[in-house]
Amino acid sequence: MDKRDKKDNLILYPGLVKRLIEKGMDALKDKNGQAALEFFLEAETYDEANPQVTFGKMLSLIELGRLNEALKQSKELLHGGTGDYYEILQVHISLLVQLGHYNEVVQLLEAVITEEKLPSQYAESFYQLLHFSRQMVSGQQWSNSREDESISDTVKPMLEAESIELQASAITMLKDSDAKDAISLLIAYINEDNRDPVLVSLAIQALKDKGLNQIVTYQRGKETKQTNPNEIDQDGLETFQRAIVAKLEDLVENEDPVLLDIAKQLCVTYMLSIYPLFPEPKDERVWACVFYACAAERIGLECQEVIHFEEIDQKLLIQKVEEVMDIESADYRL
Repeated sequence: MDKRDKKDNLILYPGLVKRLIEKGMDALKDKNGQAALEFFLEAETYDEANPQVTFGKMLSLIELGRLNEALKQSKELLHGGTGDYYEILQVHISLLVQLGHYNEVVQLLEAVITEEKLPSQYAESFYQLLHFSRQMVSGQQWSNSREDESISDTVKPMLEAESIELQASAITMLKDSDAKDAISLLIAYINEDNRDPVLVSLAIQALKDKGLNQIVTYQRGKETKQTNPNEIDQDGLETFQRAIVAKLEDLVENEDPVLLDIAKQLCVTYMLSIYPLFPEPKDERVWACVFYACAAERIGLECQEVIHFEEIDQKLLIQKVEEVMDIESADYRL
């Protein structure tokens, strides 16, 4: 089927592009970058100028580690003038930092800061990224020819920065690096107190991807925990998360797509926050009701009838709802 045929089909299926975008975003929430990219590429054949499609392609390419391609998409979005400019700019700057384009970061942020009053939610992060990039331009940047020996000079200041975006970028760089000290830097990061729980989880996932087979200690709030990354049941965790999402879809059905979307996102955030542990109890019905209740509370809906129908212990439900809401309110949104 060529592009003309697909566009003709759009008359028959007017909601097709929207549905493909939704499927792409769902795949991204499941960390399935390849599936997400395929959905967005298919959507592009019907509506190549749709900024949501371009944004989705960018996120998919980031998930796949194809940062140079993602950078082209973020440039396209910035020049197109659609969507949340500062949200896109934040992603664009993060990509530039990960790719080591510090001069471009300095030039871009200096221009933005000079010409515009930054929104408060972005100002601190942008100033920290500008300061860091100026330092790198001034001589702290490591030579690309030494990347296989050490990346500590570049990554350590990022890991120690207050900016969550810089820390996240550093973890991504370490995950993709073959440098000898990448593993030791990740271990040192998760040993520190007061780290963002989602970033700690991402660092542990990076250690698993690198095949580390030894006990590591990490901090989760006030607790000290241990895990062997090589023994983490990644397939089991992903299967359990899919089971929760499937049960959520059964509970909500076509009742409220907004509630369902929020509940799914809460599920992803919570699972990542407690990684590499399974939620307890290991019962998808309980957790589907918990995320359903949290999402309903957020948008002011009643859901007691559904929860009672599932015959979930109310004391346990309230306890887990409070736990999820506490973690969700403190977590960094990736």
